[in-house]
Amino acid sequence: MKKILICTALLLTGVSVLSAADATDPETIDMLLAGEVVAFDTTSDESGGSAHMQILAQAPPQAVWNVIISCELAFAFVDGLTHCEVLEETGDRALVHQVVKRGWPIPTQDFTFESLRQPYSEIVFRLVEGNLKAMEGYWRFTIRPEGTLVDYQVRVQPGIPAPRFIVRRNISKGMPDLLACVRGLAGGSGEESRTQADLDRCPGSTEDLPGLRPASQ
Repeated sequence: MKKILICTALLLTGVSVLSAADATDPETIDMLLAGEVVAFDTTSDESGGSAHMQILAQAPPQAVWNVIISCELAFAFVDGLTHCEVLEETGDRALVHQVVKRGWPIPTQDFTFESLRQPYSEIVFRLVEGNLKAMEGYWRFTIRPEGTLVDYQVRVQPGIPAPRFIVRRNISKGMPDLLACVRGLAGGSGEESRTQADLDRCPGSTEDLPGLRPASQ
């Protein structure tokens, strides 16, 4: 059995941490099939954090894609989101303005990011302006026999250094919850019980959301 590196803080949230080289081995696939969020190369410090995570969705890439690019649904899966507006959308490029308020001691984040899209395989995003120092990453979608592999990588550096425990919590719990919520909103959780478990992890309300899909049959 290949050596698996487990980070205790992430294990408590149902997230397994692996070497990036093991991204598609049978052991990892078993974890993904069990509904886990698998994390690769997570880092955090006072200046910000980064993470590379994967989740398996029992839904077509289009269903997951439509959730991610929706401002309305973003209020469910983005923690503390108070404003989301598509400023510009032309073909494979969009500019999106968001405001995130998570309360003390994290200052309000007000920023605009560019989203470059290759339907339905990749979304690359980067900070354009705002009070963050850096924000960049991507969503990638790969069709596999087991379902759609959703690959998410992000690096965020706030304008004002945040307490390290806050950054660590956002990576160890916030990002996995975001992925699980997206899967639930896309109807990709599989069993009904897993759908409810995924939706329960949404940081925002899922009541009366347009486009909320039922569990896959």
